[in-house]
Amino acid sequence: MTYETEHAACSWCGTLTHHELVEKNYLRRNIYRCVGCGEKTVQCRYCKHMAKTGEKWDDELCAEHDGSIASFERLNLKIDDLADFKKLFERDSTNLLRIGKIAAGTVAGVTVFAPLAVLAAPAAASALGAVGLLGAAGTGTAISTLSGAALTSASLAAIGGGTMMGGVVIVTAAGAALGAYQGGMISNSYFGTVDHFGIHKVNHGRKSNKHAVIFVNGFLSQDNRDVEDWTQHLGDYFDEDAWYHVDWESQNLQKLGMMVSKTPQKAGLEMAKELGKRAAKEGAKKIGPFSMASNIADVIGNPWHSAMVKASMTGVLLADAIARTSGWTFTLAGHSLGARAIYYALEALSTRTKGAVIDDVYLLGGAVGGGEKDVEGWEIATKAVKGKIYNCFSEQDHVLKYLYQGANAWMSAPIGYHGIDLRHRKIENLDCSELVGGHTLWKKEFGSILAHVKG
Repeated sequence: MTYETEHAACSWCGTLTHHELVEKNYLRRNIYRCVGCGEKTVQCRYCKHMAKTGEKWDDELCAEHDGSIASFERLNLKIDDLADFKKLFERDSTNLLRIGKIAAGTVAGVTVFAPLAVLAAPAAASALGAVGLLGAAGTGTAISTLSGAALTSASLAAIGGGTMMGGVVIVTAAGAALGAYQGGMISNSYFGTVDHFGIHKVNHGRKSNKHAVIFVNGFLSQDNRDVEDWTQHLGDYFDEDAWYHVDWESQNLQKLGMMVSKTPQKAGLEMAKELGKRAAKEGAKKIGPFSMASNIADVIGNPWHSAMVKASMTGVLLADAIARTSGWTFTLAGHSLGARAIYYALEALSTRTKGAVIDDVYLLGGAVGGGEKDVEGWEIATKAVKGKIYNCFSEQDHVLKYLYQGANAWMSAPIGYHGIDLRHRKIENLDCSELVGGHTLWKKEFGSILAHVKG
């Protein structure tokens, strides 16, 4: 039986809403339009929910059944314990396409091999554009009034071509969507790409106290004491709080940590040399991982750049988890690439309208840019913080001096080596050059840093 309207979840925007019949067919499925986002939909071959249509001739499956998300029902999940964030990814339906972590696809007419989140970026951008989070297209037309290919194209243009960097540049625009349906769809697209992602509670704290400390690792050491490195210092200052550890890419971070601890100068110079060669082939274009995004293999194929992209995705996942809690405040601490993850989490959280929930932030040897060209980004990040961002840097950190800067063609100044250029009442640069003699020694001195800040 054909109905003028169907009530089902939309694979474009994720919401459970009405779909109005716009094209009645006899030899193929009827076409509907979601009243929530305005996108065209067709009924999934295997359930009552609606699949996307207009992008491919063989649109068959809804987002649950094609593996894009785990559950429509839990996209709007609210939690009181960050460790329950994993429930967002508990699958309700079989992934009928059985999509792997690495897939081949076509973006803008160019066939690429990249992590699935790269190919998911157009869908994430479309979801944001459809609900009015990306403003107007270059023509002045509201992006939310567009549909199909026009919506996808305008949405990607508004975020700066997110297809090539796994949707990382969607972060700030996505902030307003975090904690709800669109945030859930973005998190689902990133979850399978970031290996071993999880948020684990390591201290329960007092039940009546709704403040939590979250720590995020960067490079991991070989002795596997990476949780204890943080927790041995927290008891003196946060004994009544819950403590959480964000786990991500643990095996790869351990391998990368072993590699860079040996010859960071040589590794950095080799990366810079290779970037120079590739840039020359591009016709003397401006080099750097984001400006070279047209050649995705340059970025994703490099273990350091891949880790930087994964850190950004981890930040989005963390921000979405935080946005799903109510009544909690947080202190964040991150080392190396963990500080990078926190930066992107702050950017995403900054656009929320419910006010800041981050008390203070501690960044140790941060592998994220803090130079003059990064001032605007840090200005945005401060909006997510009620207290201060304590940025700890050391001129003895040779991993950041050589590897980070070399891998970024000396076009990005890491905050863990140079500090943050932005002068802001919420940012305090702490020179730890006499305290920290190398990139792997930061967490060992976390207690001394806390003692200095807490007085």
